[in-house]
Amino acid sequence: MRSLVFEGNTWAAYEALRTKDKKLHNAFCRLLKEMLRDDPATGAGKPERLKHNLADLWSRRISQKDRIIYKYDKDYVYIFAIGGHYDQF
Repeated sequence: MRSLVFEGNTWAAYEALRTKDKKLHNAFCRLLKEMLRDDPATGAGKPERLKHNLADLWSRRISQKDRIIYKYDKDYVYIFAIGGHYDQF
């Protein structure tokens, strides 16, 4: 099973999400558990590899407008962004 690494200020975004929107936080936690246990390139949230200079990153939906941006290797899942395209939590 992989371990989780929050990069930059994503831990603060996670904590803000936890306090502001419990439903979205629960959906995010379900996605994280799935990504840690199974293949992070498959599953719920429509995982999609990003393109061009971000080709080593993946995006997965938390909700209709909110996303997780991450990358992974055999040991870790690195979270780079949580939230919508234009705002932060």
